[in-house]
Amino acid sequence: MDTIKREIYDILENAIRAAIASGELSIAEVPNIPFSPTKTPEHGDIATPIALGLAKQARMAPRNIAEKIKAHIDLESHPTIHKVDVAGAGFINIYLSDEWLYDTLRTIAATQSAYGTCEKGAGKHLQIEFVSANPTGPLNIVSGRAAAVGDTLVNLLNAIGYKAIREYYVNDAGGQVDRLGESIDVRYREALGEEGLEIPEGGYQGEYLREFAEAIAETEGDAHLQLETDERVEHFRDKGVAYILAQQKAALERFGVKFDVWSSEKAIRDSGKPEEIIELFREGEYLYEAEGATWFRMTDFGDDKDCVVIRSNGEYTYFVPDAAYHRDKFDRGFKTIIDLLGPDHQGHITHLKNLVKALGIPDDWLEIFIIQQVNLVDAEGNRLDMSKRRGQFFTLDALIDELAETVSEQFAVDVARYFFLMRANNTHLDFNIELAITHASENPVFYIQYAHARCCSIFEQGNEQGIVPKPIEDVSLELLTETMEHELIRKLAEFPSAVILSAEAREAHRVPHYLHELAGIFHPYYNQHRVLDPSDMERTHARLILIQSVQTVLKNGLTLLGISAPVSM
Repeated sequence: MDTIKREIYDILENAIRAAIASGELSIAEVPNIPFSPTKTPEHGDIATPIALGLAKQARMAPRNIAEKIKAHIDLESHPTIHKVDVAGAGFINIYLSDEWLYDTLRTIAATQSAYGTCEKGAGKHLQIEFVSANPTGPLNIVSGRAAAVGDTLVNLLNAIGYKAIREYYVNDAGGQVDRLGESIDVRYREALGEEGLEIPEGGYQGEYLREFAEAIAETEGDAHLQLETDERVEHFRDKGVAYILAQQKAALERFGVKFDVWSSEKAIRDSGKPEEIIELFREGEYLYEAEGATWFRMTDFGDDKDCVVIRSNGEYTYFVPDAAYHRDKFDRGFKTIIDLLGPDHQGHITHLKNLVKALGIPDDWLEIFIIQQVNLVDAEGNRLDMSKRRGQFFTLDALIDELAETVSEQFAVDVARYFFLMRANNTHLDFNIELAITHASENPVFYIQYAHARCCSIFEQGNEQGIVPKPIEDVSLELLTETMEHELIRKLAEFPSAVILSAEAREAHRVPHYLHELAGIFHPYYNQHRVLDPSDMERTHARLILIQSVQTVLKNGLTLLGISAPVSM
């Protein structure tokens, strides 16, 4: 479809230039020509409103302009175009010849799993940082949404020729992990029989820490009580971070997400890079001293107030290691950095961009997107705050467990990933638990997977009947004359564009929408048309090529989403 669009653009541009040269159109230059696929076949395949856009400049009615452009399109010289019509106030509707439809099937047959890929990214190195949850507790469902979106975006970007990697930034330094160590210390001493202890303010109450501390007490006894309090807390901090991080990694791998790089805030701090950042900010005259602290001049970048970067006790605020981490990314040679942040980081976007700008890094190098909140809801849209068996229902693992009680483990992951992906990431998501486990067409991921399984079943039935598919070059594709067949092929032709648009716009939800629309065309076709017809084998072979193409595109799309393409359901 992209090739067709480029060809149509050139044809229209040349027609407008010819009309200008003949004196029929009085305009200074040819503007950008907008066009898009039509909504119904009756209006052709591609339509452009260019005549409406030229009306003021040409001082002519749009319909007259459209007619003049049409007159300079030589159909005999352009076999891609079957017919050109002028409709309404001046829309130019272009009807493509059927041959391009058959070429689409030939392309899919030739490229198979590579259909939908391209080299648009030219091998540029990108990094996407996502999830990056504090190593102080299990991953919640917002982290699950971030994992699905980030993982899919990497797949999409790599599909169009970039070299994108997945990176997780472990916040294993600072106050939150200190409080983790203190919380484990309390639970450990409780496990050894001490009474009257309380979790410190800002500490972690979760049952997971009680279980962890009790396991330490059971296997290691009271050996840690021989340590000084600060030493013991530091030991439990490091031990707790390692334990929780291992759990987070396991949950992500269960969810089908494997990170290429795990970066450590502690390593960044220990490397001396934060001190280098402070020196660079001083050299740029972005820092000043006030109230015993060191401040960064955010107001120099249009912000409404400045920010503390070094507290009065000499500790860095999170701005400094964050700036150092992003400078480290830049030094690693990435051409673009994409940060996916949680809903509580909205206010951090401007600050981080200002810090990066102060380091002399180009404005467009860093892209930041928010992954919005997820609400678990029932069929009536009521929020579910509690699970029947597990207490608070906040973790990614608990969600998959809940889904897997009704569907298999693999389908539980498929459903979770699809539901996390099917809405734009900057909008709140209501995750309908009852819909997610429904084995019916109302469940969008099963609707798509069932389309793929139906394709597979057709070939299985054909095999049982002794029907062996022919190579595409031996098939009469012109026998695919039904309106629904052409509609299917047009949709198949859109897949590469859908992948490119989704990747470049950083909008992972476009691909689930595309696949659902494709399945929505396929299912009625399957129900209304007989594919395997021993009395008409030529048409059967043509339809098998079409079904194979649908099967290929469904599988390629689901693979990009990290979702399985089952052969039966």
